[in-house]
Amino acid sequence: MRKGEEQEITIKEFFTLCEEENGTYQIETPDGWRDIGSLVQKRNKECYNLVLENGQELGCSSDHYVWATADVSNPIIYMWKKSEDIDVQADSILVKLGDEAWDTGWQKVVAKEYIGVKDTFDLEVKGPNHRYYSNNIVSHNTGKSMICDALSSYWEMPLLRLDMGSVFGSHIGESENNMRKVIQTADAIAPCLLWADEIEKGIGGVQSSNVTDGGVTNRVFGTLLTWMQEKESPVFIICTANDVLQIPPEFMRAGRFDEIFFLDLPDFDQRCEVIECILIKKNRDPSDFDSETIARSCGNYSPAEIEKGINNGLFVAYADNKRAVTTEDIVSEISRFQPLYTSRREEIEAIREWALGEDGVGGRAVLANSSISKNDSSIQVVPSRNLDLSEDDL
Repeated sequence: MRKGEEQEITIKEFFTLCEEENGTYQIETPDGWRDIGSLVQKRNKECYNLVLENGQELGCSSDHYVWATADVSNPIIYMWKKSEDIDVQADSILVKLGDEAWDTGWQKVVAKEYIGVKDTFDLEVKGPNHRYYSNNIVSHNTGKSMICDALSSYWEMPLLRLDMGSVFGSHIGESENNMRKVIQTADAIAPCLLWADEIEKGIGGVQSSNVTDGGVTNRVFGTLLTWMQEKESPVFIICTANDVLQIPPEFMRAGRFDEIFFLDLPDFDQRCEVIECILIKKNRDPSDFDSETIARSCGNYSPAEIEKGINNGLFVAYADNKRAVTTEDIVSEISRFQPLYTSRREEIEAIREWALGEDGVGGRAVLANSSISKNDSSIQVVPSRNLDLSEDDL
């Protein structure tokens, strides 16, 4: 809920509240109060209620993915699986058992109840361990920090990560002083990169700050804005965001952030390159594989999802008398799970249209990776959800 207020309401009422009123909202989770990442409403979806042996239940649409397996002792067959494809009494689902990120375990699905056609509401909560749970059942996870690491390595500069959540303190004046320390540290280490991850969550609520927190967020935000405008030290600022529309306009104007880059999913040629890089990482010779065949089998897959397919192929080959992995193994394993795009099609395409405009004309961002390859026979029209990258000049 809005910071400073607590209220129990239905998820539908919460969606309506977020649509009608500006502000920063949080929801209470087993990890404490967490900021809301994104809200997605799906209309007229066939829905199921999954019941686990420990009594946990998950009501979800038919295209909701969970981490499932028919044999918990065999990691080779772990996969993302749609709720409608869950095999009752055979499949088990990964669930959260404790407070730690990897404190998880498997629970067998004992019932799958069809509950009809309904409107569903997906609410993304960003947890400290970058894993997502629905009623303590493990759901999708995403990441985008590699571009910042790559830039730091390419420029041979230190990379500083700004955790906006750690800036805010409980004592009067502490938050403002913490922001000044951040600025002093960056200036002292310069030249360097200063990376603010998920910036829209850190500075969310600026518009309502005078009402909700006595103006603390406003003052911290103002200090950061002034430094970004007036700084003389060579600190290159790079920010990542899930929802660029939540960022205040004064933060993004020219002179502070001079460009927004849209990171689309890899096209055909880029997937070939990603596949070869992953194979090298796995101590395999790319010339032993048909990277183009693999690339055609994974349209709309992110690099992380491609790596998962290759990893699964390695497991299959090792289990089969420790033989060498083949192109066919990898293609087969990739076909066994769906990319995140499958369950987030409407949301992803809406963000892509905002960034690039309708038919690629009139967009608000620069396409950071190349256009779709003419050799790509797959449907390749989607972006990553974690796509917005802004930067300030040195």
